[in-house]
Amino acid sequence: MIFKILLRYILGYVNISFEGYYIERFINVCIAKGIFLWNVKIERSSLAHANVRNRRL
Repeated sequence: MIFKILLRYILGYVNISFEGYYIERFINVCIAKGIFLWNVKIERSSLAHANVRNRRL
């Protein structure tokens, strides 16, 4: 657990907000492309926030 937190701190991450239709499809495309999203929060049907790594491991 501590290792993951330390690794995220060293590598960094970005908070993103995305707005539009088909938010679930966008998330699925990110997963298919290997883009790791976590802490995804959907506020309403067309607005969501998430964290994303700024580098690949």
